Amino acid sequence: MTLFLSTVITVAVGSLLATPIYRASSRLLVKPGREDIYVLPTRSSPAIIDYSRGVEKVNAEIAIIKSSGLIVELVERFGVQQLFDFPDLTLKGWLVKKGIFKETREREIPPVERVYKSVQDNLEVSGYQMSNVIYISFHWPDPVIAAQAINTLVDLYFAQHVKVHTDPHTYNLLKDQAEKWEKKLTESEYDLESFKRRHAVTSLPQQKTILLGKLSEFESQKKQTENEIKETEGTIASLEAQLSNPDEDSQLQETVNQASPMLAALRAKLVELELQGLKGEINRVKQMIAEEEKKNQVVVVSGNSPKDELLKAKVRLEALKAREKNLKLQIATYPQELKTLNLLEKELKELERQVAINETNYKLYLTKFEEAKILETMDRKKIASVSVIEPAVPIMKPVKPRKRLNVMIGGFLGLFAGIGMAFLIEFINPVFRTREDVDQFLGLPVLATLPKEK
Repeated sequence: MTLFLSTVITVAVGSLLATPIYRASSRLLVKPGREDIYVLPTRSSPAIIDYSRGVEKVNAEIAIIKSSGLIVELVERFGVQQLFDFPDLTLKGWLVKKGIFKETREREIPPVERVYKSVQDNLEVSGYQMSNVIYISFHWPDPVIAAQAINTLVDLYFAQHVKVHTDPHTYNLLKDQAEKWEKKLTESEYDLESFKRRHAVTSLPQQKTILLGKLSEFESQKKQTENEIKETEGTIASLEAQLSNPDEDSQLQETVNQASPMLAALRAKLVELELQGLKGEINRVKQMIAEEEKKNQVVVVSGNSPKDELLKAKVRLEALKAREKNLKLQIATYPQELKTLNLLEKELKELERQVAINETNYKLYLTKFEEAKILETMDRKKIASVSVIEPAVPIMKPVKPRKRLNVMIGGFLGLFAGIGMAFLIEFINPVFRTREDVDQFLGLPVLATLPKEK
């Protein structure tokens, strides 16, 4: 009985003297959001982090909440003195309040390292029933401080959550790259415009087409002039032959009609074949020319003096040769102009290609910078994918100590301890209490017994 009563009394007094602990709790909902989309400079589309079950993301957020840096920031936000500024609701505090006892000294404030550890030990963060909900609870001697600590921790967690999921270096990198490519684009466009102005370039393909057309036209004129020169030389030879005849003024002259279109075409074909070196075709064309000349032979009466005609033919020949020379000079300039245009076209394409590359990169980084700018604005406003389901409120009923339960447990312990102690004393005390004990241990007959009252 002594052991039973002492156990129950000790547990009861200990429960009355123990500082009551209150619990405040809050619940957070973690859902997929913009934090799972990262803007990467090396990709055209944002990278998406896939949380197929959601457990990994919840565990990551729990690790952020329980981080030591957040605990330190929470204690610094509250202040060590404020954390321990709560009334003493124990039996000792009640006696002091009633004036029975006097408070001899102020409450001792532990070192700040112990405060950090105490706050961390009393903080519980866990997933809620295999869902995307995080359960946060905090135990402290003051219910108001416990609720305030939870709500402050949630605010600090939101800021840390945004900070963890934000990469300021990417934002600055995209901004610098956008400005860099904008500058390059401006410089390349200026170089392109300067090149066009310097070389009077409007449309190089069109200029080349016009130049090739003129070259073809001049070459055609040159061939025609060469044919006319041959015809004029033939006329001169015929006239010189006539001058060798003394009766030239009274004779009829037989000559070839050199203005025949067929003869002109055949002679042009002959020139081309001679340039190509096709002997078989050359002989065939010469035969055709001879036959055509026979057909075009006409008899004419010389109306003018052969000398006058010869003089006119020579003058015409000189004019044709001068024209041929001029055409050759003009034709000779066109290959150089074409070569210059080809070089200019190559340089122009390179400048246009550089403008296109710079413009593409500038648009890419500008688009990514605008995306990062939107995310950075949302970060400043602390817009996150985590929301508070239930904020912490003070609960005035303590969770520890549970006085009734402690007294009941103390009673059971005292009862079992008292019974055990009674059996132990009975076992270790060497006293014969019954006739059977004497018969069992000594084997001697019992002569008499005395009543216990005697």
